[in-house]
Amino acid sequence: MKAGTLRVLSLIVLGLVWEVVGRTQNPHLLPPLSRVLTTWIELLLSGQLFQALGVSLQALVLGFLLSVVFGVPLGLLMGRYRRLESFLNIYMTALLTVPMISFIPFLVIAFGLGLHSRVWIVFLFAFVIIAINTTAGVRNVEPSYMEMARSFGAREGELFVKVVLPAALPMIMAGIRLGMGRAVLGMVTSEMILAVVGFGAMLMTFGASFNSPALFATLLTIILLAVALLALVQYVDRRLSPWRTAS
Repeated sequence: MKAGTLRVLSLIVLGLVWEVVGRTQNPHLLPPLSRVLTTWIELLLSGQLFQALGVSLQALVLGFLLSVVFGVPLGLLMGRYRRLESFLNIYMTALLTVPMISFIPFLVIAFGLGLHSRVWIVFLFAFVIIAINTTAGVRNVEPSYMEMARSFGAREGELFVKVVLPAALPMIMAGIRLGMGRAVLGMVTSEMILAVVGFGAMLMTFGASFNSPALFATLLTIILLAVALLALVQYVDRRLSPWRTAS
């Protein structure tokens, strides 16, 4: 059985179980899937989902792009130069382990409650994992590739472009995929804690009013957004590395 068929079968089974449990148990805790889908269509037609999507995507796209622009080059440099990695390792470890919401008060002081703070929260969520994965990708480059390139007279810049970057690309793209997931988490976190806007505002409103179908419909929308963005990253990965066999 093919992987695509298994995925569809898994979703069908999940939907059936969800519907049965929703109809037999407390509907306020888990409303039936049919009711959630009906509410989702209502929110879609009313324009609420589109409005929230427009607001949320601003911080998500800007923060994620910044994390890639800064995370990948820094990871390449850290992976290539051990002294730089040793110098920055303590800071990267701190950013990886400290809860990102602890930076929110400082961001509010610096940028206020607007878009800038939400962008930087998304950036902090995604940046570290992208940089660390890129560093690991460079570290895993076969030394024989480097030696062969040097034997043909390759300079440091050519090593980066023609050897290191292509060889590290799988790990870099894996880090970008993980970073995208963390960016979505940062987007929702910033909207629920920092500024009640976008999908965060919908979650807070529907949760406070115990509107379970609308709450689950909003969560479903966020999941669909994350899946779509991850699929986009995978598409870019396949375009950048056509020599790799798609699994």
